[in-house]
Amino acid sequence: MKVTRILTRSALALALLTLAACQTAPEQQQQAATQPADTAVAAPVTPSSPTDPQVTQPAAEQGAPVAVFVADMVQQDGWLEVSVGGDAKLYLSPEPVVTRADLTGVQAGADQQAQGLLALILSDEARVRVQDATARNPNKRLALVIGRTLMAAPSYADQVSSDQLIFPVGTESNATAAARAIAGVDESGAPLPPPGSEAMPQ
Repeated sequence: MKVTRILTRSALALALLTLAACQTAPEQQQQAATQPADTAVAAPVTPSSPTDPQVTQPAAEQGAPVAVFVADMVQQDGWLEVSVGGDAKLYLSPEPVVTRADLTGVQAGADQQAQGLLALILSDEARVRVQDATARNPNKRLALVIGRTLMAAPSYADQVSSDQLIFPVGTESNATAAARAIAGVDESGAPLPPPGSEAMPQ
């Protein structure tokens, strides 16, 4: 798996349409638990310098865990309940449709409104699973969890068949930091040390 800082922002913005876009513009805030489910949800992460060079590294063994779940704002039998602020709840399907093992790459960038975007590049098998899961569960959400942090849960209307899943994650710095965490590299591209009990800052 490779991590790449996206330079062509317009192409990434077009790819975001595969998830039918978020219903509201995401905003980075202090606590994941206080976020509405329509927005990107992210704990603070270490920002990178805007002058950092493009990063292209194979993923290390110790990269952060990644999971993408079908999710809904309506309670579903057997789905995991997650509080997303106030009385709002998000319900995650019991099994992820994508895990870190399904990724062939990860990209970070921003759209023309400077909204940070994280792209997960899927294997063929994962793309088929996402296509099947979203066809069976229309008008729901795809929830991205990195480590133990719910990063985003954008809605989709129709079957998702792209080989990339694009998630709004607040800022470009958030996207870059998340991509590096997944790939298991630091700002210089060097492998991160073995993880402790938590994969990402909480």
